[in-house]
Amino acid sequence: MTRARYVVAYDGSARGDGALSLAVAMARSLRAELDVVMVLREDDPFEVAYPPVGDVSTLVRTQAQGWLDRAAATVPEDVTVRTHLRSGQSIAQTLLKTVAELEAFAVVIGAASGPASRGLGVGSVAGALLHSSPVPVVLAPSKRPAPERIENLYCAVGTRKGAADVVAEAVAAAERAGMDLHLISLVQLDGDDDSAVRARNEMLLERARQELPDRTVTVHVGQGKTMKKAVRSVEFAPASLLLLGSSRLAQGRQTFLSTTAARMLRHVPVPVVVVPFRADEAGDA
Repeated sequence: MTRARYVVAYDGSARGDGALSLAVAMARSLRAELDVVMVLREDDPFEVAYPPVGDVSTLVRTQAQGWLDRAAATVPEDVTVRTHLRSGQSIAQTLLKTVAELEAFAVVIGAASGPASRGLGVGSVAGALLHSSPVPVVLAPSKRPAPERIENLYCAVGTRKGAADVVAEAVAAAERAGMDLHLISLVQLDGDDDSAVRARNEMLLERARQELPDRTVTVHVGQGKTMKKAVRSVEFAPASLLLLGSSRLAQGRQTFLSTTAARMLRHVPVPVVVVPFRADEAGDA
């Protein structure tokens, strides 16, 4: 069976190392292979450099390849890894071109630290990916060590139609990895009627249990007057990964980070996977 491929955005920094460490854990747990990609930003051909310098492109590429080689050497032998050196004016767009070329399943990128080093911050490259990627975008914390394997899978469930789509992605991942699945509901923050919320949670829970008869599937309801308090009321198990759906504002099948998802990112204590919107399933986590 052909294994999924994950593109890892690498730049030689702590964020790049965090992305690679998490990607290794995901590759082990979800039976995937890694493509570590470093993008060298091309200069604007219409911009004159000052002060004038000679051509240093060969030196830069040699140094970048050395970083890639050292990064690949840190990957355990049980994980297949390849390295790729690319160049382009836009790092995010070059990464997405590489994703398409390699037919990768996801792109993993290091995230900045959120408040009190708990949540996830979104830099310019991660932000561009989160608003345009046709594949899931994985945000890896840069200041928290990655586990050897992912052991628990969480999925944030909203009240919009696309919730079932995100749960389906989570079920497929849990089945492939043999993990338990935990559904998280923060919908009370949207002012929805409690009975409607409970009914939807039960429906999604029953559907997930039918798909995963040999695994434990649970629902956790986050409660709090603010997003911070609601998220922190959920007790995340160690070695976890959280799936979020992207906004219904996305075009075609791609990601578009919703306001609610962006607020959640600031407070979640685990790595996050943002799943692309599907044109036939209007989603908004």
